[in-house]
Amino acid sequence: MSESKPIIHMSNLMMRYQTGKVALSGINMEIPQGSFVYLIGESGAGKSTLLKMMYGGLRPTSGQLEVQDMAIRGASERQIRELRQRTGIIFQGNRLLKPRTVFENVALPLRVQGWNAERLLPRVKKVLSFVGLEDRLWSYPETLSGGEQQRVAIARAMLSNPTLILADEPTGNLDDDTARHVLDLLMALNKLGTTVIMATHDLHLLTSHPGLVVQLHQGALVTGQKHEQS
Repeated sequence: MSESKPIIHMSNLMMRYQTGKVALSGINMEIPQGSFVYLIGESGAGKSTLLKMMYGGLRPTSGQLEVQDMAIRGASERQIRELRQRTGIIFQGNRLLKPRTVFENVALPLRVQGWNAERLLPRVKKVLSFVGLEDRLWSYPETLSGGEQQRVAIARAMLSNPTLILADEPTGNLDDDTARHVLDLLMALNKLGTTVIMATHDLHLLTSHPGLVVQLHQGALVTGQKHEQS
């Protein structure tokens, strides 16, 4: 993995909120392109903060964070928008728009870029087929199970063929079997070449799905190691 080009580089990375709380302190790490990364640590360890920084939702207080060759700290708003177009984001709780159909939810990232419905339809059908929900195109989120909603969120994240997918606790509210299925989908995307970084508390999933484990504790990096399938 060390021979792969890093898609993310961090050097003395720090994030201090205006309240004075230090969320991240002195992070030094590189994530190779094509990796599958588990971001673990206790609640408040800094996992969500780090993910937000990776798509420009937060800017570092000091240090360096480069994502897909872009320095986040000094990037313009236009550059951040361009970065997000190359990044799929799966939020905690999936953040589907309840009054909108599955098609409308999945189409959103390209809709905001100006794509019309006629152009979007075949692309949305393709990603829904990947997650096994091609028959739910015109359904509403409230008619779907929790696992199906999370699969819609994955389809939305992969719509624009992103180089990087950031997932914040995507299996947190799911039963074990459904969580493994969601993780299978993310692993399949990784095998197609997408770098996936997933914050999780579900450490038992690591035993069946190998990846690079990055652990945070109170905002500091504890370890980064490869976890092999047992």
